[in-house]
Amino acid sequence: MKPDKTAQKRLDYRRRITFWYTVLLLTAFLFSFDASGYQGISHVKFRVFLGLSTAYFVAMALLAMDQLLTGQLKGCTPLALWRRAGWSQKLAFLYMGFTWLSAICSPWWPATVLGASRLEGALSITIYCLSFLLISAYGQPNRRLLVVLGVSVTLFCLLCLVQMAGCNPFGLYPAGYGYADAGMAYSGAYLGTIGNVDLVAAFLSLVSPILLYALVRLSGRLRWPLLVPLALALVVLVRMSVMAGLIGAGAGCLLALPVAGVCGSRARRNLALLVGSVVLVGLAAIFWVDFGGELPHQVHMLLHGQAAPSFGSGRLFIWTQVLERVPEHLLLGAGPDAMLFASFTPFTRYDPELGRTIVAQIDAAHNEYLNILYHQGIPALAAYLGVLAVLALGWLRISSKDVGAAILGAGVLGFCVQAFGGISCPLTAPFFWLALGLLAGRVEKISTEVFRDKCAKVY
Repeated sequence: MKPDKTAQKRLDYRRRITFWYTVLLLTAFLFSFDASGYQGISHVKFRVFLGLSTAYFVAMALLAMDQLLTGQLKGCTPLALWRRAGWSQKLAFLYMGFTWLSAICSPWWPATVLGASRLEGALSITIYCLSFLLISAYGQPNRRLLVVLGVSVTLFCLLCLVQMAGCNPFGLYPAGYGYADAGMAYSGAYLGTIGNVDLVAAFLSLVSPILLYALVRLSGRLRWPLLVPLALALVVLVRMSVMAGLIGAGAGCLLALPVAGVCGSRARRNLALLVGSVVLVGLAAIFWVDFGGELPHQVHMLLHGQAAPSFGSGRLFIWTQVLERVPEHLLLGAGPDAMLFASFTPFTRYDPELGRTIVAQIDAAHNEYLNILYHQGIPALAAYLGVLAVLALGWLRISSKDVGAAILGAGVLGFCVQAFGGISCPLTAPFFWLALGLLAGRVEKISTEVFRDKCAKVY
């Protein structure tokens, strides 16, 4: 019995370390910022993310080294680990490998290690994948983690609303300016301790469905305080009016309803028919009537086969350019986060309020799937989509029985939908890979007990 107790103790250590890593991501990492303002926030948050992840990996490696030195990992070879890993873990490992192959073969190596503009080179993607692998094995979505998420989202959204009211806590905006001066006194729009509003919207499109379905699927009165962060997140999303975030959060909340919202197969079928009907009726209405407004008008024009490069805040213009350049590096891509080196034609837009033309350099595809295709090539994109497909199928299969999977899958769905018009970078991607890892642990049934029995048997 003694060896079993020792093994269980080590596994408990791994669980605790993983729990505190996730807590620190949702607190220390989320609220880190640069004292000089938004201009340096990316580098500060990247250093915090790198530091937390390095400490996490070292701690887990030391535990494994201890077992290795004491002869308790006999038979646990890399090949054995590969064979016993779930499909999502294997595909994530392949995604990491193809990314490094792309980075090394890129004409812009070694800049592809850190990245040219978004700090999402091969190093960041490696950290995403390694954290995903470890969290899928040892992460445990529980009420304590949900409480941390609720408190963090509440504080984050309150800061955003205070900034929207004209205040400048922490001096993140240039002196004398605030959120209302975005696009006039300074380029872009920024909020909270994440920065660019597109990235804020990506974060909220992930957490909003999680909070909603935690309310729907969990029991007990203690879940009702989650209404506060959920309401605040939705208010911030609406007031920011970032279309990718609104569509992503809407998809995560609405489209996940038949899968995550109910348990009975008949109820799920009925809800699926209802949601599908609502979507079809909505598209039909937009097809026949131009309701005005930026998004409804653009969807109306697209449904009639009429598109302008300016649609989607210039995303159609960017996508067209990126697609034209994809064949140049079809197999291995141009290298992670190397688009800035490719000299794309800048996107230009005349702003009547400013009375001048805004010129923006293109350093990302503003569509994560197209972004991976351009930067890392077809094999990397196939591996990435494979991870999502495996977890999506598992989510559909077990969400009626597994509350944790149901909740996490809704959030992942919201983030993946907004990714069609969003960008990925170390400011928000860690939260997505965290949720993805927790979901994989439920879907693939990778628990610490299985890991112990198959890969870390104590003799």
